[in-house]
Amino acid sequence: MIIPSALALVVGVYLAEAYFAYEVWEIELGTGGRIERAARDAGADWDSRTKEEMIRDMIAEGKDTYPTFAPSVYWDVNGLAYKGDRIMPFGGVSRSWAVFCQEMGPWSAYPTDEYGFNNPLGLYKKGALDAAVIGDSFVNGACVEPGDDITGIMRSEGIKAVNLGIGGVGPVTYLAVQREFAKPVEPKIVFWVFYAVDIRDSVAEVQSDILKNYLDDPDFTQNLAARQDEIDAFLRDYLATEYEKRLNQLTELRQKRREIITARLIDEGLRLKRVKERLRNMGGRDEVTEGREEQKLGLLKTALQRAKAETESWGGKFVFVYIPDWYAYHGGYDTYGIKIDDNFLLRQDVLKMVKEMGIDVVDVEGEIFDKHPDPLSLYNWRTYGHYTPEGYRLIGERMAAEAEKILADRESGSGTDATSN
Repeated sequence: MIIPSALALVVGVYLAEAYFAYEVWEIELGTGGRIERAARDAGADWDSRTKEEMIRDMIAEGKDTYPTFAPSVYWDVNGLAYKGDRIMPFGGVSRSWAVFCQEMGPWSAYPTDEYGFNNPLGLYKKGALDAAVIGDSFVNGACVEPGDDITGIMRSEGIKAVNLGIGGVGPVTYLAVQREFAKPVEPKIVFWVFYAVDIRDSVAEVQSDILKNYLDDPDFTQNLAARQDEIDAFLRDYLATEYEKRLNQLTELRQKRREIITARLIDEGLRLKRVKERLRNMGGRDEVTEGREEQKLGLLKTALQRAKAETESWGGKFVFVYIPDWYAYHGGYDTYGIKIDDNFLLRQDVLKMVKEMGIDVVDVEGEIFDKHPDPLSLYNWRTYGHYTPEGYRLIGERMAAEAEKILADRESGSGTDATSN
């Protein structure tokens, strides 16, 4: 009959809209629940403790333990109030334990180095380091055991490397971290490991005058490495008292955001917004684009110019490493309705710009993930999140090989261009 068939079509269309909208809702509001469900469905031994419970249990075991410190929490308020001024720490509490994240099942935690990063002690010796590896949570080592992170793999391959990764940051913070912690020890190579989504972070980062100063003034520094004792004292007190208040504020903001996003998605769903977007895109009329492309690329370019010049000022080699987002292999469209194509997240624009700047490139997406028989298997539980230990291993080994080549060229004095295409 015509009426039931028409009704079935309408129901089917709205079910498709509901599916697309739910994916947006879940990923925009956090992937934790999605990953936990996937892990449990796969039979993983999932630690049911909260991060706070994990921290308390580690303290009970006699370990001085804190949550990982997230500078991005303070971008919009320009850091933290400190002695009548503002400060933006990047590492956590030194010589302690940091509880990071949970995707594989257990919580990941690591002992921190002299500046609160995920490294063994004793690496920061001027002129002795082969490489400093800078980036976001993928460099930090989310959510794997110490040593299974990219830099840990490089060290296992014989490269003397230090991990300067921080969760949730972008290229402006990369520059700041390089100046504060890499520049004083002058590593032979500086690797910027650029996660595809980080193209969006710089717009938020420059809300902070402190971070913007690193872009605007090549001599600007907070002298953080020399102030670690006072930063430790400050962070111990702050993480025990004020940090939770700030997180509660953000939780309230997230709840408001949840309500706003939910109401928006219901309204858009009734109008079949995402179904219509996909139909338009199928017809070649893409309406949803990245947005602020010129600003994002401009901020990245300025940060790269500063970082490259700074590295070369002490005779080091600057290398840009591009690592992919899950959506590159999920296909279709992201949560914003942006079509996943070759220039998703401005990938081609970024790589073209970097190469035109004379910067060596290791394209992990093109060299490793695209050639892997099952690239989604390199993401935890094949869903949106971080890489598996195998994913990190492949990247770490590729970067170790790149470092070996650069160091050999340096030793021979050939200075051969190591750019990967």
